[in-house]
Amino acid sequence: MMDLSHLKFDQQGLIPAIIQDWRDGSVLMLAYMNPESIKLTLEKKSVHFWSRWRNRIWEKGETTGNKLILKDIFVDCDGDTILVKAEPLGPTCHTFEKTCFFIRLHEDGSVDGIKTVDGFGGGILDKLYQTIQDRKARPSAESYTSKLLTGGVDKVLKKVVEEAGEVALAAKGGKKDEIIYETADLLFHTLVALGYHDVKPEEVYKELANRFGTSGLKAKAKANGRAQTTTGAPKKGKKK
Repeated sequence: MMDLSHLKFDQQGLIPAIIQDWRDGSVLMLAYMNPESIKLTLEKKSVHFWSRWRNRIWEKGETTGNKLILKDIFVDCDGDTILVKAEPLGPTCHTFEKTCFFIRLHEDGSVDGIKTVDGFGGGILDKLYQTIQDRKARPSAESYTSKLLTGGVDKVLKKVVEEAGEVALAAKGGKKDEIIYETADLLFHTLVALGYHDVKPEEVYKELANRFGTSGLKAKAKANGRAQTTTGAPKKGKKK
């Protein structure tokens, strides 16, 4: 018999549960659990909640497939809030955003009318991008990023190609630590290329999110169709 007596449930027998992406630490949503949903979450390793408007227990993603796979669970110091670290299998929010928290509240109390915090990714990539944009706006002679950006697009792209080659060589070699190191370099220089053209990472995240549930072959066909429309000529394929 599971003992949850150390948890402080409210008068309705519920306790708030904050859901966090275990990969990057981003907060995905807030919902409520009762003792039974906590037990089901721990037993099945899939996050369950108590729905106040359905008036029943529900498994996150039971209809959409966007489940939350339990990785860890914590209780706060007062015992009245739960923190669930989970792996999201797709967008968490019903709006198909990664997180339910995507509208920024400003100092004057107003909120943005559009989504301002994205969807897929977040965490360190967004922080890196903001740093890159800061170096772009305020160049520093001692900054490697500033030197790349002021060197022009060719210098930036040369590094992207160079780092892509390093990733390929590392993957060919099969050493995990080298693959991680070189991939980090490639991601950074790709972000610099995005920053050079003022393309926000969230635009890439949304493109990735749009591909969920779509055949990879169909996505490529759609991309090729865009290329033909842009160039006015078919995109040449490689001979097999």
